[in-house]
Amino acid sequence: MSPPGNSKYKESGTARLLGAGTSGILELFTFHPVDTVAKRLMSNTERIHGPGQTTAQSLSKLNQVIFRDAAAKATISKYLSLFPGLGYAAGYKVAQRMYKFGGQPVARDFLEHHYGQSFTRAFGDRNGKAMLHATAGSLIGIGEVALLPLDVLKIKRQTNPEAFRGRGLVRIVCDEGMGLYRGAGWTMLR
Repeated sequence: MSPPGNSKYKESGTARLLGAGTSGILELFTFHPVDTVAKRLMSNTERIHGPGQTTAQSLSKLNQVIFRDAAAKATISKYLSLFPGLGYAAGYKVAQRMYKFGGQPVARDFLEHHYGQSFTRAFGDRNGKAMLHATAGSLIGIGEVALLPLDVLKIKRQTNPEAFRGRGLVRIVCDEGMGLYRGAGWTMLR
């Protein structure tokens, strides 16, 4: 969080970016395995538990769905198998956090400096500030579309790693083309 406006300390752009980048890294290592499990369960087409199956058989099937090739390996190997697409995820999540958390204060400062009085006149003192912050957040959210290809590649790597074997990044981008921007409209709307 930024220091209060009446503070004698000035906000540092470097501190904003380093803090945002650190939050992206921590988020990545905390939630990427959970995200991978969720994507694998959502993309699974077979029943995990069916009639006549024992609990042990269902758990074995669940183990196969979640850990795939590492299902019969040691616990640490299973855990590490939950990090496919980590490179794309790191590029996306760290860049996203740096852009959002580092960029929104810059956008807010710009709007406040150039249009602050207009917001205050249009919405009043209290609501004008809230609308200015909301506008800065919206503008930053729209720009996040530029990072979508990294998220799409991360999801594809989590659910279908075989499709990436033997193909470099340039080849994948050429093959996928504008499909890497699927969901751009929803990203801008949220």
